[in-house]
Amino acid sequence: MRRLATLAALLLVANVAAVSAAELPDRLAGNWHVLVHYRDDHTHDPKQLRWDDRLWVFEREGERLKWTEYPLTVFQDDTGRFEQLGRAKASRVIGAWEPTPAQLAEIATGLSYNTRGTKSKTLRYTRGAWRSASRPTAASASIVSYTESWNIEGTPELPEFRREDTLGGERTETLDGVTLYAATERDPSGDVWKGTYERDGTRTGVFTMRRAGAASVTKGSGKTQEQRLREHFFGREGAALMEPGAARKEVERMIREGEDLPPDVKEALHDEIRSTVEQNLRANGSDPRTMEPQIESVTRQVERLVLEGKSQAEIERMIRDGQIRP
Repeated sequence: MRRLATLAALLLVANVAAVSAAELPDRLAGNWHVLVHYRDDHTHDPKQLRWDDRLWVFEREGERLKWTEYPLTVFQDDTGRFEQLGRAKASRVIGAWEPTPAQLAEIATGLSYNTRGTKSKTLRYTRGAWRSASRPTAASASIVSYTESWNIEGTPELPEFRREDTLGGERTETLDGVTLYAATERDPSGDVWKGTYERDGTRTGVFTMRRAGAASVTKGSGKTQEQRLREHFFGREGAALMEPGAARKEVERMIREGEDLPPDVKEALHDEIRSTVEQNLRANGSDPRTMEPQIESVTRQVERLVLEGKSQAEIERMIRDGQIRP
């Protein structure tokens, strides 16, 4: 009788665990914005807080769970996220960025994403957790192989998201990496998880995982790629750049008075125009990080016209006429 009771208890526990595990895909289904605050032991200042974010999408596929990660999220309002450093492209702000109320509204409505760096795995429930298959990319005595496994462990209330990758071969030393997001608290609404973050033992911190609206790339509009690109830079009406700044006004003055332009004045003009171009991109819902060559091209074109003595009205007309192109 004791054996039967013990067996019944084990079956009950296994059944509860299976039911509990089955709840996880339903709770995760949808889109999530994941924000990480961490410190990195391998940087020049290990005590400095840093941030990173990404978009996770979970989809139920029968008995399996598809997990997709988009590492490049795009906010229309980039306040506190990136800064312009001279001629360099926008750089991530150092610190612990937190979404503003406007940015939280963007997350809830649905973010856009860049497809560069996208990864996806299909998980199935096995050995007490949701696991992906991890076949090596290559396998032989002379070829280094790479495997990557994504697992979700823990409970539906406090899940642990584990990413493991292994690089090695028969003739090389094996290198293992582990990234772990371990939830420690869950909002009663079920729309926010918070917990600890660790990557390879060198990055440690915390993460916040918020439910987000439907994610999308740039929505199709029936327009050509060139038309869409022009709208990214100049808006739907083709109304070009913002009003000239201090550097451009000084250049225009010097040109009117016949003065020679020293290199530092030209450099200031270039930086000012580039900054304006990037501000336009953000205002039009685009990510300057993904358009570096086009940004520099537009900057050079406008810079040349200013140095030729073209007025703001003339430059705007040339943009509307398609004479200035990204």
